[in-house]
Amino acid sequence: MKLEVAVADISQSKKDLSIEVAADEVNAEFERTYEALSRTLKLPGFRPGRVPRGVVKQRFAKEVKDEVVGRLLPHALQHAIADRQLRVVGQPHIDEVSVNEGGTLKFKASVEVLPDFELKQYKGLNVTKRVRRITDEDVERVIKHWREESAEFVPVEDRPSEKGDFVSINLTGKYIDPPEEEDLKSEDVQIELGADSVQPEFDENLRGVKAGDVREFRVSYPEDFGAKGLAGKTLDFTTTVIAVRKKELPELDDNFAQEYGEYETIEQMREDVRKDLVKDADDRAEARMREELLEQILNAYEFDLPSSLVDRQATTRTQELAYLMMRNGVSPETLREIDWEERMKEARTQAERDVRAALVIAHIGEAEEIKISEEEINAEITRMADATGEPREQLVARLTKDEALSSIQNRLSYQKTLQAVASSAEITVEELTEKQDAV
Repeated sequence: MKLEVAVADISQSKKDLSIEVAADEVNAEFERTYEALSRTLKLPGFRPGRVPRGVVKQRFAKEVKDEVVGRLLPHALQHAIADRQLRVVGQPHIDEVSVNEGGTLKFKASVEVLPDFELKQYKGLNVTKRVRRITDEDVERVIKHWREESAEFVPVEDRPSEKGDFVSINLTGKYIDPPEEEDLKSEDVQIELGADSVQPEFDENLRGVKAGDVREFRVSYPEDFGAKGLAGKTLDFTTTVIAVRKKELPELDDNFAQEYGEYETIEQMREDVRKDLVKDADDRAEARMREELLEQILNAYEFDLPSSLVDRQATTRTQELAYLMMRNGVSPETLREIDWEERMKEARTQAERDVRAALVIAHIGEAEEIKISEEEINAEITRMADATGEPREQLVARLTKDEALSSIQNRLSYQKTLQAVASSAEITVEELTEKQDAV
């Protein structure tokens, strides 16, 4: 295609193109369009395919012009982008379109492009890998949690309730300040006496009770109470004790180890717990170290970003937040009360970093000739299927439909490139205590 292209650099990520298609190209397209229309047009007084060209031009000039522009403009834009080797992202904005039979087609296009930048130092970086030291207390804490999970709740019948017991109650709460028409009613509510999360009034009034006892007391909730329906309100409660139970933990012996998991002895359980904790600590340290490496790399770059990529990433982050909140049981009413426009603004800051990181790491991947094989993609799909429980064939079909397979390849390439950067780094290992790791 014959055309002239002028490129104006608005920024590193935005270009304005002025494109002009040669007159002979435009005239040829007008002729093809008139010819096609004349063959199919049916007008009263004329035989099909025999409508004179003058009549066609007079009656359908606008339609023919629109058809010519619709055919030529996309091809001209595509040729201009390819000729100038522009890496366009997002949708071009077309403006100032002009065309006349016998003349040229002129238009302007604003496009966003991936910015060009030179790679900075990314090999041989100095970084510290801070690994949490695993202690005997860490191992015992895990096993204690497992014992808590395996605990049995045994009815207490030979004494009144005391600290550490679990009291099950039916309760009715009458709103006093401010008053409300409907009472608060709940059944089989379990209260752990002495727990930090229990309101003091419940803890005080439910000590020394037995099944069948009734207690009445008033509770004034603070303004910052976690449950919005109770915050700042005063209620008179009537509680009926259903049962008093105590928690009995299993003995810490080989029988517990065999019943809880695939362990022969309690010592084998401890050894395996320690191995898992060490691996988890190393994985977290590795992830933090790579994040520090990425931060070092990104600090060397300052270039404009295509706003369409940032907007897309900010939208994805905001949607993921909404999905996470829904999965965690946040009600639709609460979700509707959130200022999502403000959340989008907040997401843009992290989205800009995400996009900058993706562009830089992709550039490094090209320099390192990082490739992702079909075997690696298939292995990742299998891992995803195992993690979600979705049949592999169904997952592949869904990913193909959503055109998400390329995103898997990009993610794997990103991880593999960052691994290559980490492999070339000068790494100092530092051991952290639990307190230091928590900072």
